[in-house]
Amino acid sequence: MHSEKHREHLAKGLTYRDLLSDTLSRDLFEKLPRSFDIVGDIAIIRIDEKELLRYGVEISSAIMKIHKRVRAVYARGPARGSLRIQQLEHLGGERRTETVYKENGLRFSVDIAKMYVNPRLGSERLRIAMDIKDGEFVLDMFSSYGAFAINIARIKRCLVVASDINSDAVTHMRRSIYMNKLLGEVMPLVSDANTMPLRGVFTTVIADNPTNILESVEAITNALVKGGRAYIYALTDEPEAMGREIERSSGSRLAIKSYYKVKEYSPRLNIYRYLAIRV
Repeated sequence: MHSEKHREHLAKGLTYRDLLSDTLSRDLFEKLPRSFDIVGDIAIIRIDEKELLRYGVEISSAIMKIHKRVRAVYARGPARGSLRIQQLEHLGGERRTETVYKENGLRFSVDIAKMYVNPRLGSERLRIAMDIKDGEFVLDMFSSYGAFAINIARIKRCLVVASDINSDAVTHMRRSIYMNKLLGEVMPLVSDANTMPLRGVFTTVIADNPTNILESVEAITNALVKGGRAYIYALTDEPEAMGREIERSSGSRLAIKSYYKVKEYSPRLNIYRYLAIRV
């Protein structure tokens, strides 16, 4: 996988930080991130210290010297709004935000300025895809550019309805569908999955909207056939309590069978995946 979390390695053991050790003060150097994401040929680095942004040209130059295939570097802020779009500041290289990145043998067309892109979840998406069975009817409620849906359809002969309110993301999803050889079928929809008219028909629902997931529990429940399952992603510091809240919000029609820590979100908060069964 080419778009993944990059730590200190490459280029004869040097890191981009090594190239900046004589440029930054000791205090600023210590605040320089040790890792960043590479999505296709674009590097995205989170910089919390505003003073570091003054050295954006130097930081981007160092990254591109170490990672030769990187053509553009952006600093990112938190994802905001209903579309979960990250704030970006161009640091150096080409001024473009569209790229193609690889994940699990697939190619994805994305625009990092118009949709939320997280290349670190490739193994999680493959894990879920492997759980799906041939012949299933799957709803990917917050599909964005189709990362879950296309991973599933690559290896399973099933139909995935991939819904998102972000029309730009769905446009890129359609491009990615044609760019890849799939066993199953992906049906992209520009739609609010919380108002999905299809009820009681999906064998599996994927709900990856961790910051606002409780608002969608009723829709998740209504979409599932009895005995169907949902993979629900939630942001919390109390995973057991969140599981109980999901069950309560479903009117006890969902039963949480397990939960798993997917990734750290902040020092206190983590994103968990809950496996819920429609009862």
